[in-house]
Amino acid sequence: MEFLLNVLLPIAIIILTVVLAVKLYKVLQKKFNKPLDTKHKVPTKAQVSLKSNYCTEEEMRFLNALHKALPRECISFPRVSVSKLIEPKGNLNDYKAVLDQFVDVVVFLRKEMKPILVIDLYQPSPVAQQLKEFDANVTNILKAVKLPIMKKEIQSSYDINQLLVEVLNHLDTATITLIRNKYIGLSDKK
Repeated sequence: MEFLLNVLLPIAIIILTVVLAVKLYKVLQKKFNKPLDTKHKVPTKAQVSLKSNYCTEEEMRFLNALHKALPRECISFPRVSVSKLIEPKGNLNDYKAVLDQFVDVVVFLRKEMKPILVIDLYQPSPVAQQLKEFDANVTNILKAVKLPIMKKEIQSSYDINQLLVEVLNHLDTATITLIRNKYIGLSDKK
């Protein structure tokens, strides 16, 4: 019995440890030895179809009004990926949390393409409003980078001057000053 405990038990433990180590090595090797190009290959006859519209008619009506209301130094785009507005800084978890999220409309300074305002469009009905509300992570990320968010109800028509005032009321003073100086400078040269 002493022989079993002193000789065979340690040998059995060593053999078991080696077997487990080899199995673990093979599992890890499969997991981490993947080729760098692991993109899914799309077949030549892909099973997809073209969307009939990128924006709804109501969103297009708002975008047309917004483009008329914005100063020349600004431009807006619909359905912008949050990943195009921010970049990771240190920990990637915050970035990954919003990687596949989109915002309704983003206003940019045209020359630098610097985002200056995010517009969250919503329907007047409470049900539609809750379905389309921004993800809390998106709101937190945009606040962290100090990008203002303007909530705007979709309407049948828009007052261009009132829309411009709403946009300007949501911008920080430095951005307003920059736009005003450029806008006044352009109008003085006419």
